[in-house]
Amino acid sequence: MEELILIGYEFLTVLIPMLITMIGFCLLYKKRNLTKNRWRGIWLFIFAIYIFGVFYFTGAGTIFDVKFYGLEYHADRMNLIPFSDTNIDYMGYGLNIVLFVPLGFLLPLVWQDFNRISYVFISGLLLSLLVELSQLLNIRSTDIDDLILNTVGAILGIVMFRLYLYITKRIRKPVDHVCEWRRGFNDRLEVVIYILAMFLGHFFFFNGFGMAKWLFGF
Repeated sequence: MEELILIGYEFLTVLIPMLITMIGFCLLYKKRNLTKNRWRGIWLFIFAIYIFGVFYFTGAGTIFDVKFYGLEYHADRMNLIPFSDTNIDYMGYGLNIVLFVPLGFLLPLVWQDFNRISYVFISGLLLSLLVELSQLLNIRSTDIDDLILNTVGAILGIVMFRLYLYITKRIRKPVDHVCEWRRGFNDRLEVVIYILAMFLGHFFFFNGFGMAKWLFGF
């Protein structure tokens, strides 16, 4: 039960910033006489679950890690040479790829403008880089291999998305705003704002050690 509470708390640090951002965008769109899209909230909730999963499984660092571990540099926890390890961890490589496949699928599904490999490539690269840099604050390693494999996973995701559209013969319909907007709002900016909001919420408000200490009494 305590573990579920801890996971729920971590999820809220991602979900609440997403909801606040969504409300902000919705109010912005409402001022421009836009029609509400009822599916938008569902897709964004799924996207928030996914982003939470990325932070959870990668062990993204937070500001509280600085207090716990300090700011000491550990060279043995950073690898900047691609695939330099002679002992190849095929399972780990595969999981790094699979973890970012949903990103490449969800981005063009929710934001129509992201049905471009270049956009998904940059998004996967930057999200992975954000997580890897945050891991400098905790005991997890920062590895360029993860960065490369995560990005490959994102590209595979958009390939799967396009294959899905081809197989189902679906006509792409935009579901890309809380309120449907035909005036060309910058999807790239919106995605950046959502992801940054969720990352910063997790970074500044998830105190895993403090919550675990309170829950388990150690």
